[in-house]
Amino acid sequence: MNPVTQLRPAATELAAASGAPRALLAPPRPADAQATVIPLRPAEPPGTAPTPGPPQDADPLGAADAGIELRIAGIARSVCQGALEVLGGSRPLQQMARWLDTENYERLQLRANLVRCVGARPAGRGGEVPGSTDRHVVVRSARVCPVSPGVYEASVVAFDRKRVRAVALRIEQRRGAWRVTALEIG
Repeated sequence: MNPVTQLRPAATELAAASGAPRALLAPPRPADAQATVIPLRPAEPPGTAPTPGPPQDADPLGAADAGIELRIAGIARSVCQGALEVLGGSRPLQQMARWLDTENYERLQLRANLVRCVGARPAGRGGEVPGSTDRHVVVRSARVCPVSPGVYEASVVAFDRKRVRAVALRIEQRRGAWRVTALEIG
């Protein structure tokens, strides 16, 4: 057998590492088997009034809210990083069109043009422009706060090699998609 072939892991190990679909581990259930019913709370005796208030084991924040807040935090991080890269000149503005509403898109375009005009320096000897326009942005933290159903506000702290910046965002769900309706970059 070829020594290279011997070093490769088995196909089942590749599937586990890559997240590929795996075979069903449990045997199929017979057609006449009935599903197990688990009651969510104990049944009230007949003739008694139900007790008011939430169930004892209810999650006050809700698992769905926590999942949405994680998604909103990810959106806030991505939009913040993208906006700072647009201002730094290392990302085209058109990539932000999917996330920003028209007002904030135009404001970011105006600010990017102003930064480009102010930062433009005359060419040095040999026609080369001193300094690098590539600015690597690192998002340090993101905090999300729900305002109302479908509306969140987020604050993001990012570092762009020159300074630490604070960015505030308002993210709303419009027509099934999340959009940034307010963007303030400090």
